[in-house]
Amino acid sequence: MGGKKIYLQPVVTLISAVNDLIEIQKGRITFSDTPNGKIHFLVKMYAFKWELRFSVKDIGLNRCQVELKISGEQSGHEKLINREFALLDSMLISLAEIELTANEAASSMSN
Repeated sequence: MGGKKIYLQPVVTLISAVNDLIEIQKGRITFSDTPNGKIHFLVKMYAFKWELRFSVKDIGLNRCQVELKISGEQSGHEKLINREFALLDSMLISLAEIELTANEAASSMSN
């Protein structure tokens, strides 16, 4: 399972925040390719273990897209994704703005 969010922040800011997430959750890095915006780490909570796979991509105009994929224990993925994005949001200097885009099909129906 995975999720995506667009941040009106530069890539370097989000990569630093993801690294901070690792530290505050006492995660263990399993893969790191920070020049390409990829960071994977293991998190253990209670009796569960998950691998969080973050990918941060520059999408221009000082914005980036953060994608999170989770593998591991089968329960609670949606809750964990929401939790990770909430933690990420709280670590940024200002709250991240969400850029909403209309579905092209829905957009053309309203015209």
